[in-house]
This record gives sequence, C-alpha cells and structure tokens, in this order.
Amino acid sequence: MSVRYQQLNHELDQQAANPELVQARLQAYAEQLRSSKAFLQLVLINVATGINHHRLRRQRGKATGSSGFVTVYSETETLGRLQKQSIAELERLFRPVVKQEVFWTQAANWIQTRLQQWDTDGRMPSDCSIPDLLSVGMDAASASVSADAAWQESIVISACAFHTASDWLQQLDLSGFSLEDLEKLVGIRSHPPSIAEPALFENREFERVATGYPILTGAQALINNQWEDGEYPYWKKLVGEGFIQHNIVRQSPSTQQIELVPGKAAWEIIQQFGPEAAYVLLIFSSYATETDCPWEQQIHLRGTDLVRLFGWDKRTDITVGQKLKKIGRLVELVCSLSVLISNINVGASRYNVARSAMWLLEELEYSGQLALTMDADQPGILKYEAGDPDELHIKVRPGSWAEKFLNAKDVSAKDALCQYGYLAKSTLQINPYRQRLASKLAIFLTIMSRIRQDGRYEVGTLLERLEPKELITAIQTSKQRRNALITQWDNSLLTLHELGWQIEFDPETYPDCIRPDWSLQDDSDQARTRPRNWLATWLKAIVTIKPTALIQEKLGVGRSSKTERMEHLSSEHFPERWRPMTGMELLTALEAKNWSKARLAKELGVDRSLITRWIKGERVIQPKHHAQIQRLLK
Repeated sequence: MSVRYQQLNHELDQQAANPELVQARLQAYAEQLRSSKAFLQLVLINVATGINHHRLRRQRGKATGSSGFVTVYSETETLGRLQKQSIAELERLFRPVVKQEVFWTQAANWIQTRLQQWDTDGRMPSDCSIPDLLSVGMDAASASVSADAAWQESIVISACAFHTASDWLQQLDLSGFSLEDLEKLVGIRSHPPSIAEPALFENREFERVATGYPILTGAQALINNQWEDGEYPYWKKLVGEGFIQHNIVRQSPSTQQIELVPGKAAWEIIQQFGPEAAYVLLIFSSYATETDCPWEQQIHLRGTDLVRLFGWDKRTDITVGQKLKKIGRLVELVCSLSVLISNINVGASRYNVARSAMWLLEELEYSGQLALTMDADQPGILKYEAGDPDELHIKVRPGSWAEKFLNAKDVSAKDALCQYGYLAKSTLQINPYRQRLASKLAIFLTIMSRIRQDGRYEVGTLLERLEPKELITAIQTSKQRRNALITQWDNSLLTLHELGWQIEFDPETYPDCIRPDWSLQDDSDQARTRPRNWLATWLKAIVTIKPTALIQEKLGVGRSSKTERMEHLSSEHFPERWRPMTGMELLTALEAKNWSKARLAKELGVDRSLITRWIKGERVIQPKHHAQIQRLLK
C-alpha cells in the first residue's frame, strides 16, 4: 500500500475532537482497500493455501511413508493460487461478501487499530506476528526507524488478510467437500467438460429437420392456440382415416410416466406457448434425425448453444442466468406436450391408439458458481447461496411415436412417414415479439416444404393454420382488425423475402391492389386503394412461398421419380456435420493411445460389444459418439 500510516495517525491526532472526520478517514481508507486489488488478492491466496493444507491432511492417510507424502505435496506445483483463472473462481465464490461495504469498513478498522497499537506500544501486536507471513525477522534497527511505517502497514495488512481468510475457511466447512472438489477449488484438477451434442449450424446456414405429421401438428399446437376445452384440453387434427391429438401432460422424473393435466392447470401452460417454444421443438427434431433409432438415444444440449442460436447472446437487457432460465422454461413447455395417434383401418375393422410424450425430459441441470453471503446485521456469519447459472444441460429423448415416424431403417415408411426438410438458421432468429406472424409462417412452412413442395397456399388457409379462430372471425366485422392483419401479413412476407424465401403472387387471384407494396414493379408514390370488398378476394388469393434456392435444391424439388425422392432421403444428400470414422481408423486411434476397447466403452458409457461392432464395420459411429471419440482420442 502506498499510504503511510504515520501521516494518517498524525491527522487523526489533530482531528480527534471531530468524530465525523475520523469516520470519513476510515471510509476513505476502506475505499482504498477496495480499489486496490492487493488486499483481496492476499486474502484469496491465503484461502487457496488453507484449502490445499486441508487437502494434504485428507491425503495423508493415503500416502505411504514420507516419499508418498512428498509425492502428494508435489502436486501443489500446479496450485491454483498461481493461476489467474483459479483466483477468479475463488473470487466469484466470495463476491457477495466483498460487495458489502461493511466488509471493507471492518478490514480498514482492524488495520488502523493495529497500526495505532504498534505506534503506541513500540512493538508489533501479537495477532500480527504470524510465522507464515514474515519472510524476514524484525531487528532493532528496523523497529526504531519511523520511516518504516509503510513496511509496518504491509505487515498488518498481510495479517488482516490471513485472519480474514481463516474466517472464510471456517465458514466454508471444508469437511463437506470431496478431495476432487478441493482440487477443483485450487486449480489442481480442472472441471471436466460436459459432453454435449455438437452445436447446430456450425459453418452452415441450414440443417436437416424431421417434418413428419407429429412434428407438424406439434408445432401448430404450440403456435396457433386452437385448443379445445374439456376435462383435459386438447388440440386435434384429422389425418386420413385417423387423427393426431395433443394434450398437456406432466412427466415423472423418476419413472418417466406421464399423466394428463386437467382444466385450468393445462390452460395456464397452453397460454405460455408460442413461436419460441416451437423453435425448441424444431431444434429437438433436427437432432433426432442423426441416429437410426432416435427413440433410444438421449439428446444432450447446452443452454448456451441455444442462446446463441436464438441470437440472445447479443441482448443486454437480461443476464446470462435469466436467458438460461428462459431456455429451460421453453424446454419444459415443449416436454409438456403429449401426442396421441389414432389409426383407423375400415377395411379390416381395426383401430389402434397410442399416446406418449412428444419429448421425454430426462434431465434439466443448471450449473453455476456458489457464493457466500454476509448478513449486514451479523457480519461474522456467512452462508452459501447459489449464484446465477452460467450453463444449462438439457437431456431429452423422443417419445415412442418416433419409432414409427422417425425410423430410418423402415424403408417402406420413408416416403409416407419418415419425412425430412431443412431448417434455416435465420428462422430461429426471427424475433417473435416484433414479427410474430413471420415467425409462425417460417416455422409452419419449414415443415410443410417437404410435405407440399409446390409451396402454393391460399392466404385464408395459411391464416387458419397459424392464427386463433377468434381472429379469423373478428376480421369479418372489424375494419381495424383486418387492416392491421393485412399490414402484418405484408410485413411478414417481406421478412421472409429478405431472408431468401422465394415468394410469388398468383396474377389471377392476387391482384395488385391488395399485394404488398414491396412486391410491385411500379416505383410510383401514388397511393393504392383497396376495393370495397377486398377481404374475400384476399383470403382466396394464392401465394407461392418456397424456401431458399439452396434448400429447394436439397429438397429435390421438381424430381418426379419416386426412386430419386428415396435417394434424396439418404444421408449423402444431407449437409454433412461429420465424416463417419471407419472401424480401422478407430482401431488405429485406440492403439496409438494405448487404450483398450473396454476403457473406451467405459468413457463413452456404452457396452463393450458396441465398440467391437464399430471396429468390424457392423454399426456406423453416430455423430454423438463420434464427437466424444474425437475428444477422448484426440
């Protein structure tokens, strides 16, 4: 510290009669402690040292002889107190304490009291004489020289840091920590990275996505609010001779059993649905296309990856923790959706009905830094408090419906049931609060692009699929509502157009007088007037909306041969996320790393027989395991 205590003490003698000035000087010194990082760094170094000493005591029982203990102690060469990252981790742990003014005031008062005592008694206060702190002894010369006030101040500050760290360590209660946790605290052991799926859209602008009927109806159930009331509210669509129905369900985390949510409780969940929840549904549906048997595979995602996909990383109005909690709530909403599929075979006089959760939520884990908080009324008492999360781990799996609709091995189902389209990255970044209809259109048309490749729709048909029934009824009688809706529609088409969607207006059914201004060739500023009964014409107007030219090429639009369509569904036509590792490459990597098949199986959490099948070429290594193998075997 640069402030010489003797000068401050002289000022104190002069101002002793004025307590307000004394208090102001104390506050000024407290602020100097706060603004200088030196004191806090000393405290944290002592905390790291204390944690390491506790770790060594715990390890002593495992060490055999002095050489064993020396081996254990040698690990402190990597002690985290020498690493900025570990110090920063410890600082976050105690941040709520050091943010409080009372902490700095108490430290300033402790230091100044000891310095005054040292000056009065002519010797170091007993609680400042700590062998671990002093690197040199105090001789008679240095003790008698008043110019060494700065040195005295540094000794007292170091002692204060030592006692502060001791108090913090007592509050930590290290006996409750495992050896692994202690090593993580001081940086001897790093936190292992959590294995998650590779993020979507890495160096790509679109990804493959499942577009079968359950995905289509599930997305509609999330965005158009056309739910029917009843004991158990439901969303229903006729499909062929049967139907698909969605309800609201609760999932049991332990048994993964589902139960229907009745009445008011279900409606409270339905009211929270919207395009952002449908975005999450599309992301799940994209990951579900990566394996042959997605109903058997767990999808592990990071919340921060979804934050970036939605473009929320650029938002400054909410914290990272709030963004992750919002992602978690969207995941819960999507996983509250069940699907009931009813098939009716009139000729055989048979029917079958199957209900399952759309997505099984297997884990939703928030992680963040623990913090210690101080009670202003009881400064000596600290307690743990969870800080804002900095990561969210999501583990989901498709329900049993996927076995029929996403079964890549069922060749007979590919053309009718196992349908795939492409999801553009830009779709997920349409702001549903500012451009709600545009986001709904992009979601619906992304799925329909495979089912309806000509892209021709009546305006009224699209609105019926996307908007509540009440709105369609209201525009018949309210001029204000219909004018607002057509303006919103025109702006939504412009948004899709700017994102590369191809939009064409049928000249026979969609006259210029009701077309969007941006779509007209005429650059004149003359205002156009819609005809008196334009609403009926507009609702029957035909518009063709297709995805970008690149996505259309991937979809194989215009190829009439069924064989070509089937070939298009093969993986070679999909955007590559990885080049499958061959069995020989895997075997070579294992030998180079000197790993056994059993060790790799243990690290991946799979059966050893699967490793053998990979090496023999009997099974293809899927992207999830491919990424893990690359990380493990380098």
